[in-house]
Amino acid sequence: MKIGISTLSTLLLWVLATHAIYAQATPEQVAPGIISNNREYCTTLTPDGKTMYFVRQFENGDAIMRTDLKDGTWSTPKKVNFTGVYEDTDPLLSPDGQTLYFMTNRNRDQNGSKKDYDLWAVEWKNGDWDTPYRLPDFINTSFTEGFPSVASNGTLYFFRANKAVRSDHDIWVSEKIGGGFDTPRKLKGNINTEEWDGHPFVDAGHEYLIFYSYKEGGFGSCDLYISFYQDGTWDNPKNLGNTINADTCEMVPFVTRDGNTLYFSRIENGHRNIYQVDFAQLKEKLRNN
Repeated sequence: MKIGISTLSTLLLWVLATHAIYAQATPEQVAPGIISNNREYCTTLTPDGKTMYFVRQFENGDAIMRTDLKDGTWSTPKKVNFTGVYEDTDPLLSPDGQTLYFMTNRNRDQNGSKKDYDLWAVEWKNGDWDTPYRLPDFINTSFTEGFPSVASNGTLYFFRANKAVRSDHDIWVSEKIGGGFDTPRKLKGNINTEEWDGHPFVDAGHEYLIFYSYKEGGFGSCDLYISFYQDGTWDNPKNLGNTINADTCEMVPFVTRDGNTLYFSRIENGHRNIYQVDFAQLKEKLRNN
């Protein structure tokens, strides 16, 4: 079978375009020995990028840590004032940096723990974090709710997981209504699959959503995907590529307020570490592809 010149040209353009999308900067581990010590994951930064919160695994449970950027170096991380007793994880800051959402296994009265996890929040007041509070019952169920992410318009995204049913591990959304949230609904479109889909990060402008999925066709056990908000709905997700997504599991994405840096966590050989990579150029290439 002969292939015409026009067909060859089309194929060549496709190859070049694909290469341009995936020819990106290599992710770098964040502050090895200070932040990344094979038991860290889930990063979120203040709008100015000078304070980072993340999760560290301890023998008695996971705790939320804080580190500050001083003279170009991250300080020794310390536990935040409300963590260390229960399993506290998945911290994500609101776009203005004044509210920290997280998931925890503490009981609603903060006296003892339970089997599933709920979404909580805490406000920044007088130079420190105030008393955490649980989000409403119509958001928190008998299943696990986790990885809450909020856009500037107040729309809340999170995942809900029924661990007994693999296909019932999906991304949900709750619109802002009055001083709170509306009844959540499962996200429509091609984002939720029959496999595990979760860890949704929505940018402040509600323009794109990054999440992880175990669906087939990826580069590892779970990959990061991006979907753009178009005409009132989320478009078909696109894989972030085989530089970010290795033959491991990439999860818990976070993009800095200026949109320039993507942070994510990688599980490799049983270890968890935090990585960062330039993101602005890749995002635009994926948007236009």
